[in-house]
Amino acid sequence: MAQEQSKLENIFSYSFPANHLLQVSIVRQQSEQSYKKEFFCFITLAPGVQSQQGGRSFDFNNRITMKVDGHQVTALAHAVRASVRGQEAMIGQFSIYVDTSKSAYGGQGGGGKSMMVRRGETQKKEPAITFFFKQGQGQALGFSMPPATALAAADIFEFIGRKCLELEYARGPVGAQTGAYENPAPAGFAEAPPSTGPAPFGQPHSAAPGAAGVATNFAGAFGAFPDTDTPF
Repeated sequence: MAQEQSKLENIFSYSFPANHLLQVSIVRQQSEQSYKKEFFCFITLAPGVQSQQGGRSFDFNNRITMKVDGHQVTALAHAVRASVRGQEAMIGQFSIYVDTSKSAYGGQGGGGKSMMVRRGETQKKEPAITFFFKQGQGQALGFSMPPATALAAADIFEFIGRKCLELEYARGPVGAQTGAYENPAPAGFAEAPPSTGPAPFGQPHSAAPGAAGVATNFAGAFGAFPDTDTPF
């Protein structure tokens, strides 16, 4: 009998250490079903903690890890660029949601995992692009970057997303899957009406109930971070 899950192979990872650690990885998991993707990505946020030596360390036991396809990492790159350039109204509120009831990867505890990107400013009134991560009913964690750093990160995200798709393409011909495909998005995400304009920071754009629920989970979280959580 074949094992339900084969061993994960880390192909490439890139990390951004600050108040927390943001990491994006390309991962391979071989499958006997040729129609299933072998290459995908992990987006991980590991909370920052004080080490016993007085320095900064990261708690991977309480990390939030999201399994996503390569195109979703490329979409994240475009969302970051739009946020830096003040073009959020063109793309709407960007978020990624993972239903952990159907995933065996990453982190502790239950509940869905979600992340979103917002443009705002630090408590020092400096511009910042912040990635918010949330799992279940837990507190949202924020990871901030100055705009120039965020643009550089977007280039790396796009590189990783493209490489993931190139690796999957290089597998060659695959068999076709018959039957119905399951929609991985939560209910309400598929039919978002167009945005009527930019929304104030901390409030979601007009969106379907599922997307609005993710955005609402993060609303007001930006102001909840103390100065010690700001990396610059």
